[in-house]
Amino acid sequence: MDKEQPIVGYQQFFRRSIKERIRIFNDISAENRALLVRTQAERWLAANRSRLDDGQISLAEELIGLITPEMYRGLPKQIEPEIEALLKRIEAVFPRQDLRQLATLRAEYIPE
Repeated sequence: MDKEQPIVGYQQFFRRSIKERIRIFNDISAENRALLVRTQAERWLAANRSRLDDGQISLAEELIGLITPEMYRGLPKQIEPEIEALLKRIEAVFPRQDLRQLATLRAEYIPE
């Protein structure tokens, strides 16, 4: 019998230490993982939209659209090249600090 996975909210997750986040992330469902990462990216984009150019906004929106539970279940092989190409384009236009805050477990908490 599978143990039931906890559902962790954005605030509860991103207010924890990095070490705790990694432990929690490994214990939650693919749906919960996607929700947390997508929420971070959406909040980051909303908080930073005014300083970004149209190309950066478009890339961030494209990334948000790809953050799905399937990403955390193991992507179908035909999707992986699409994501790799997007990540290369994102890395080319965003500073390292923005990349870290956009959609990683090491990002800082962003209030609504």
